[in-house]
Amino acid sequence: MPSTSEVFAAMGAAVEGAGGKAIQRKFKGQVVFRITDTDEVYALDLKGPVFSVEKGDKNMTSPDLTVIITSENMAALISGALKPQQAFMKGKLKIKGKMNLAMKLNAVLVATRKKLPKPKM
Repeated sequence: MPSTSEVFAAMGAAVEGAGGKAIQRKFKGQVVFRITDTDEVYALDLKGPVFSVEKGDKNMTSPDLTVIITSENMAALISGALKPQQAFMKGKLKIKGKMNLAMKLNAVLVATRKKLPKPKM
């Protein structure tokens, strides 16, 4: 399973340039990811002129969506082992904010999965 930093580095790679434009057609907003077991916070911005993923949420005063999850569940979500709706229904993923935007978050997750480094054998 990828580490939290690997997940968000891959997410950053997925939203850069043309990839970000394609994702933004499906998902336009600002998301804060709160990783509960490591007290890490990451901010995804697909609203502004420059799409970005940053550690911390200093520049995001009122995100459209806040995702609260453990690092283990985030890795499972990104790898596809855990489905977003399943995670939400089982309480492994908590959402605050615009639920309609949360339903579109899968576009970001799929793009991120494609940018993750392949596991070493």
